[in-house]
Amino acid sequence: MLRKIFVILLLLITMVGCVDIRDPETLTLELNPGIDTVEINSEFTDAGAYATLEGKSRSVEVIADNVDITQVGTYEITYQTSFGDVILEITRYVDVIDETPPIISLNPGVDTITLGTVWEDAGITVTDNSELDVTINHTGQVSSSQIGEYQITYTATDASGNESTIIRYVHVVEE
Repeated sequence: MLRKIFVILLLLITMVGCVDIRDPETLTLELNPGIDTVEINSEFTDAGAYATLEGKSRSVEVIADNVDITQVGTYEITYQTSFGDVILEITRYVDVIDETPPIISLNPGVDTITLGTVWEDAGITVTDNSELDVTINHTGQVSSSQIGEYQITYTATDASGNESTIIRYVHVVEE
């Protein structure tokens, strides 16, 4: 009889040891601190998320990620963790912005001419981090019939409204 009681107690202890008595209410899911605003066409590193259950780390899975660093907008990364019937999700919002103006450089050209000759505009070269179309405007003109210094102002505006300006100085001189 004592032997039977011992076996039953041993079975009960073993069964209790197999039952997970952790409280699913202590399951947490939080975002790791990170940079959530990124300039268009630059590198983005997801800081991720972490989960704990009673102070111990749990695995976290990315279940959705639509971040597109090539397009301005707000994107989402959704993380998930679970324990038993409890499923937790959290979302990180990533803003892709364009705050960088286009870069303008003057093309090499002849910018000192003699009175009465024709000046040819060598133009500019423009690059932009968005890799989208850039609108270019220029103002000013050169009068080759009058000695003086003339300014040609070039303005480049990208799709996000960022703007850069550069000035070409043209000199009309006597022979």
